[in-house]
Amino acid sequence: MQDCRILITRPEPENTLTCERVRAHGWTAVSLPMLDIAPLDNADQQALIRSQVFDIDTFDYVIFVSKNAARIACEWLDACWPMLPIGVHWIGIGEGTTNTLREEGVPALSNPGHTTEALLDWLKPAKMTNQKILIVRGLGGRPELGLKLEERGAKVSYLSLYERKKPHYHAQTFFMLPDINLIWVTSGESLSNLSEYVTLHTPEWKTLPILTPSIRVNQQAIEMGWINASCAQGADDNSLIKATEFHTGKQND
Repeated sequence: MQDCRILITRPEPENTLTCERVRAHGWTAVSLPMLDIAPLDNADQQALIRSQVFDIDTFDYVIFVSKNAARIACEWLDACWPMLPIGVHWIGIGEGTTNTLREEGVPALSNPGHTTEALLDWLKPAKMTNQKILIVRGLGGRPELGLKLEERGAKVSYLSLYERKKPHYHAQTFFMLPDINLIWVTSGESLSNLSEYVTLHTPEWKTLPILTPSIRVNQQAIEMGWINASCAQGADDNSLIKATEFHTGKQND
């Protein structure tokens, strides 16, 4: 395959950065975000966030579920804490999330496997009893992580920093796109939004190869009718690039 035209569906601002990396590898990046990220901004929401961030030193673990959670949280930490509190274990789910934290000076760890399910395997039940854990996420995030940690005896709280919204696209948006060879999706919600649009406007895309970030999302894709879904074993750029190199190598054999 001489050129690989990849549909990139990350929310901004990560989408633009990922497109730059894709182009640096000699591929064509086609940008079509499938999530809009809107930080919570009314006075009551911000007052609650500020109060929770000021209390962040009372937690044993702070877990960030996405790059957006990490990015927005770091802005709040800068505003509320001249120096980071000590004694807190900072954890990013996924390489991209962890790197975002480290770039902002937060000494975060990332669990092997880089998924929520892998994190639960990594955080041994015996170590979670009576541990105070703060999960930093968007409104209405997946409940599985918190519920499983509570089952292990942890005391779980949530810090919601943003809303996820489905972008609004017209049919013409899809008709104007170039031919696509490969699709990247980085979350189940992005996949769901993409699938709704594709069913309406470009159902033939369901036959295209699509890279997903985890076994869970890959199974979702199969159930939604994507017949050529593959798991990239991570939502970060490096994992998706490696999976794409494998895919393009197969195409060139």
